[in-house]
Amino acid sequence: MFNLDIILVIFFFFSLLINYLKFNSKKSALQIVNDMGIGYNLGNTYNCCNLIEENNLENEDIKLLGTTLPTKNLLKEIRKNGFKTIRFQISYNNDIFNNNIINSELIEKLKELINMISKLDMYLILSIKHTKQYWDTEGKNAKDKYINFWKQIANELLNYDEHLVFESNYEIGYLAYIDKTYNYYEDKDYYLSQDFINTIRDSGGNNIDRLLIIPMLNSDYDLSRILFENDEYKFPKDSYNKLAISINYYFPLQDYSSSNILDSIKLYDKNGNSEEVYPLMEWGSSQNYKNMISNFNYMKQNFTDKGFPIIIGEVGIPNDYIKKDNSIEQLLYALFSMSYEYDGILPCLWDIPIVSSKDKNFYFNKENNEWSNYKYQNIFNKISKGKLVKSINYYYQTNLETEENSYNGYHTVYSGVKRIIKIFINVNFFVHINDHIVMTVYSSNKASNELEFNLKEKDGKRQYDSTSIFTIDGSEIELYFYAQVAAWFGEEYMIINNITIQYEESYLHFDYNSYKSIILKEIDS
Repeated sequence: MFNLDIILVIFFFFSLLINYLKFNSKKSALQIVNDMGIGYNLGNTYNCCNLIEENNLENEDIKLLGTTLPTKNLLKEIRKNGFKTIRFQISYNNDIFNNNIINSELIEKLKELINMISKLDMYLILSIKHTKQYWDTEGKNAKDKYINFWKQIANELLNYDEHLVFESNYEIGYLAYIDKTYNYYEDKDYYLSQDFINTIRDSGGNNIDRLLIIPMLNSDYDLSRILFENDEYKFPKDSYNKLAISINYYFPLQDYSSSNILDSIKLYDKNGNSEEVYPLMEWGSSQNYKNMISNFNYMKQNFTDKGFPIIIGEVGIPNDYIKKDNSIEQLLYALFSMSYEYDGILPCLWDIPIVSSKDKNFYFNKENNEWSNYKYQNIFNKISKGKLVKSINYYYQTNLETEENSYNGYHTVYSGVKRIIKIFINVNFFVHINDHIVMTVYSSNKASNELEFNLKEKDGKRQYDSTSIFTIDGSEIELYFYAQVAAWFGEEYMIINNITIQYEESYLHFDYNSYKSIILKEIDS
């Protein structure tokens, strides 16, 4: 028989070994984000941005921004409907601005919320907001306040496990290590992402390899692309390789007017040129879907494939703005499905607060814990249970592409770098054809020079026949990037049904119609 002392030694040794292995079996940043499922924003809860004389410790000025304190029942309902991650922001500006010390009662209230979320086996993304707005008056001291803020938070919360995630800031217009020619950035000694990382890591405990999130420029997708494509930009370093990137997905921006459906929005290109546009009234066109897939592919190639998961901190749209053909539901189902289809991408639904009893454009009513539309609830339940509509299942090989939808009378097919051999235009005529009917087709050569084809006549002969198909032969011309057709005169006599382009080589084509139809079917089932 074994000696009891030997048995105890062996047991003690294996206990130590198990604990050692458990301590060192840390998940990578990608693994953590994949385990976070889908997220829900509590909105501007705990985000007391107004500088009043004293903090209201009963509700931390929550009602100032129209939201409400989260309760156990609210969190349980969110969890029950498939959300595994909660995201919210804190500010505590009065404390930081005045004496640089966070009130201990506020810290305890924060811990109460973290504990409620932890007991539901949920992740929590904790961010800060509005720091720049109130700290800039401090000049260079603002950087010290920022570091001290995170030092206090890190020290108080260092014992929580990997389910607690820190995000360095929120919708910032400034970041570290960027050439000052970008006017979005200010003094690069301010609010350094590297200082945030160092402060959290130096606090010890579980903060040593906690997942940390670095927000991109204004949390904007397009501006983030500009940032990473700038050779002067240097992303901060983390010796523990536990960093994620956060952006908001309000794209295209015309879809997302957050205040009034008639409000215009200024869109900027990378050269600083602006264009005033108005909100679109629907989402779900072929180009909408293709743009979304293109954006996810870009995030994969430039971020997640390099080990940086993406936190889509906000996605959504006030749901009384877009109603046609299940537009909002399509957007949500496609985007949340793609987040599972692509490794290391976490979307977090942004929901608006209920400021008055007249507000009806929320998703989830935090006052009575009910969804405004059963379809939203159904979508998130399906997504969380793996009922995905994967775009990768809707591709086939072809050398033809057709666009049937028009925008202001234009039919456009974007071909990218594929060479176009022929362009076909399908037209319906209603009356006898007169000489004043003119259609024009635009394309470009490889040097991006615009090419124009007038379809009224060619060699003295009209270019229409009984089949109502017009053809542009590009076999002897180098046509690239796009083909667009428009009727300039005689629109009352004809309708352009569609435009088809034939490529020199076949390619993997996204079957938009099949993909959209199955999404609509899932929404209604």
